[in-house]
Amino acid sequence: MSEQYNSKFSWGNFWRHYLFFFYFSGLYQGILYFSGSTGGVGLRQSIYMSFLWLIPILLFPKFSKIISGVVGFVLWCSSLMTMGYLMLYGQDFSQSVLFIMFESNFTESKEFLESYFSWWMIPAFIAYSLVPYLIWRTCKPLYTTKKIRMASISFLTLVIIWPAFGSFVVSSESVESSLSKQRDRMEAVAPWHLVFGYQRYKKTLYDIEQNLLINEQLDPIKGLYDRNTDTDNTLILVIGESTNRQRMSLYGYGRDTTPLLNKLKNELLIFDNVYSPRPYTIETLQQVLTFADQKNPNVYLTKPTLINMMKQAGYKTYWITNQQTQTERNTMLTTFSKQADEQVYLNNNRLQNSAQYDGVVLEPFKKVLNLDVKKKFIVVHLLGTHRKYSYRYPESYAVYNSRQGTPDKLNDKQAKEFNEYDNSVLYHDYVLANLIKVFKESGQNGFLTYFSDHGEEVYDIAKHLFAGRNEAAPSSHMYTIPFFIWQSHSWMEKNPINDPKEVVHRAYSTSDFIYTWSDLSGIQFKDFDPSRSIVNPGFINHPIWIGDPGNPKKLRDLQVDPFEI
Repeated sequence: MSEQYNSKFSWGNFWRHYLFFFYFSGLYQGILYFSGSTGGVGLRQSIYMSFLWLIPILLFPKFSKIISGVVGFVLWCSSLMTMGYLMLYGQDFSQSVLFIMFESNFTESKEFLESYFSWWMIPAFIAYSLVPYLIWRTCKPLYTTKKIRMASISFLTLVIIWPAFGSFVVSSESVESSLSKQRDRMEAVAPWHLVFGYQRYKKTLYDIEQNLLINEQLDPIKGLYDRNTDTDNTLILVIGESTNRQRMSLYGYGRDTTPLLNKLKNELLIFDNVYSPRPYTIETLQQVLTFADQKNPNVYLTKPTLINMMKQAGYKTYWITNQQTQTERNTMLTTFSKQADEQVYLNNNRLQNSAQYDGVVLEPFKKVLNLDVKKKFIVVHLLGTHRKYSYRYPESYAVYNSRQGTPDKLNDKQAKEFNEYDNSVLYHDYVLANLIKVFKESGQNGFLTYFSDHGEEVYDIAKHLFAGRNEAAPSSHMYTIPFFIWQSHSWMEKNPINDPKEVVHRAYSTSDFIYTWSDLSGIQFKDFDPSRSIVNPGFINHPIWIGDPGNPKKLRDLQVDPFEI
């Protein structure tokens, strides 16, 4: 006899359907909770929100197998990255990770997979996928009477929408506040963590684009004065990528990874106690290039940026980048670059060729230097030592390729990557030294400042071998960055730095960089804070905050709680 809607209701079948849907978020959240990594909020949200998918099963029991299969496939796909991230890092899949993921292109994703892929992932993902498949095969249609069906759907709907319903109807809160609470319940659960994560990303990106584009129309910096208006000046800011100073022989590393910079050592001011506030490019530059900092992370939306400041001081501004950005795709990074008067994008081909070396910046750099412009401000943004490291240097720089000089505990694959990172530093040395050489040979008046946006850990710590960056598990290698200045003789004569042998040892965060830059440039303004410039006689030790400013209680002051080197 065929099944009818008034067939006997089966609680066992009901809970099998529920378990199938719950699996894709509940397992992940359960691991986090019982491992002590998080509280029980995510697990509780998974319990509530998994009831959502029972509603279409109850509404259309005849098609329950198809519906649950389609929904299950979507949940499976969206849960793979969270489970994969948990396997790799042992951490929750945070909003910051989503932002980085949405900012990544195909090549970066491919590099990530190549860097982190291990054989054990295949059986792990097969096992993860096999369990829900076996549950799904045992599920049968949820036939019941019309009254029970409608009552069940009404009850489940109320359970799911209670945060919004309770806030709006019971507590008389605003629609916006009620919807926000509903999102809070849903966003820890697949696939809503991606849906709402992308929604937040797009809103944030839109806000950034709108605010930065109108930033130039904000009131100018009050009381701005440039003491070098009577000379032709060329000021250069070189921003590196993922370079840990502890892997540079310029800073005492055992391998000779910076031979050319070593030869220039007497011409450089080499700062040896500088830190990045965050281990991510976008989040770091939002502070480095603006008046924002760890305690005031959103100030970049309301105040002029460093580029705006240089324009106000009368400089023509240029941005030369080998970062993988396409000019037609607005990202947070290109939004910053487009504030400059002119941009040179060197790595925006359609296929996003990842093996494009930073040496390509040298030719356009020469061309910009040779322009007949009285006051030039040039930003050069490099790929530096960004992972995948073997893509950052040509074969002629593959100097380190043996186990000699690598930590004993590394396996062959790790030792290979360890060597590749040092080779990428070696090529980075070539690019930096040649930028200085070209500038020096031009005979122009000015200075060049270099720092890396953040560091990188590459199997540096024997007790937990890891390569990459993870803000939830910080190490000194992710935050210790190189920072140096080269100055022309004419610039030094007019703009001397007091006590250079003392200032290079000051503890400093690049979140305050805009004050150092303005000080070096001879630019003063009403709200200039000399205590936040590393080269100023009035410098004082400020907290060096690291961590996610979105969670201010967990910010860490390295002055109080330093890394164990």
